[in-house]
Amino acid sequence: MTDSDDESEAPRIQSRIQSAPPQTSTSELAAGISRWIEASSSFFYVELASLVLMFACVADWFPTTWHKYALSVACVSLIMCLILQTAEFLIPGFLELVVIDKRGDGSGGHTVQKLCSVFLLVWWIFGTGIITFHGPFVVTSNGWFGAWGGLLASVKWSIGLENSFYNGKSDGLKQLYNIAMCSVVLLFASIPPITQKWLHSSGAGLSIAGAALTLVAAAYLITLYSDVPRNMMKITVILLFTLWVVIAGVTTFHGPFLVTDNGYISAWLGCLCAMNLMLTEMKDASPERT
Repeated sequence: MTDSDDESEAPRIQSRIQSAPPQTSTSELAAGISRWIEASSSFFYVELASLVLMFACVADWFPTTWHKYALSVACVSLIMCLILQTAEFLIPGFLELVVIDKRGDGSGGHTVQKLCSVFLLVWWIFGTGIITFHGPFVVTSNGWFGAWGGLLASVKWSIGLENSFYNGKSDGLKQLYNIAMCSVVLLFASIPPITQKWLHSSGAGLSIAGAALTLVAAAYLITLYSDVPRNMMKITVILLFTLWVVIAGVTTFHGPFLVTDNGYISAWLGCLCAMNLMLTEMKDASPERT
């Protein structure tokens, strides 16, 4: 075959290659991406929060131990979620595979999803506590929201597997749980102002006492919620709301929580939850509990 024959054959071969149908159509590619995204439906917000925290660390990077730790929290969470997402995409039902068989006493029966969600819940509890109470994101910023978003998303993912724990409760009990959580956050946020002698740190003493008193009252009311007389419940929730109004007013107007940090947010959220609890109980027209 001459050179001219080779040159004339080359365009025909190239034309046949270009005119051949694509191996994967656009619709098939879109459907595959959609299925891959759907595989993360139960922990999508954990991935999103991990991305926000990771980008916040990169954008505000300093070579400190706390920045490195915050970045590791985001990366471990994101990588773990991506592995689970890809495994569920390739092997449908992977998340529901039973890792620990159910025993005769009813314990066990843990799936891949349950074990991973509990691990990430613990991972984010420690991560968010260190990142937002100690550093590097102690005031509201992308990193702060990413850390708390990761914790809340992992809580929803983990507890969402057992909906009766929270969703099955009455509105009053839900608000009591919320107030208790705000009290825990406020309690821990009030310790550094005293130990580190912040300006106007005297307000932290009030927040510690109020948070501790609320925890005791919430524990009592949650335990005996159905047995507490309705009139006594109404008086108690009014006192709780008054207490949290004082806490939020003193700590955020006088100090020590003059910027939007954990103490500031938990004080106002606790006040809001106390108000919702009061309104819920005031609307309760059920017969008096004895």
